[in-house]
Amino acid sequence: MMNDRSRYRDCVIYQDGETQFLGQRPRVDTAPQPDDRFHVVIEGDRIDLLAYRYLGDATLWWVICDFNDVFFPLDLPVGATLRIPSLERVMMTLLD
Repeated sequence: MMNDRSRYRDCVIYQDGETQFLGQRPRVDTAPQPDDRFHVVIEGDRIDLLAYRYLGDATLWWVICDFNDVFFPLDLPVGATLRIPSLERVMMTLLD
């Protein structure tokens, strides 16, 4: 149990294989917006490349995962439709 004053109080425990680690990243509001875009996954699509194409930064791949409840980003199902937020919305969220 973590102390309320601990610097780890807002962290989430993630698991990669048998290894557990603490992580923290900004939470994003994933409510649908009129400026959301959509992408239908085709063979060979990668989440990092989609983040680069739509958001201009491959390291924002986790935003697309959050918006679409993708838990295994290396295994995107062909034919799935991904909702992608506007870059402006992502930047406003990250700057808050």
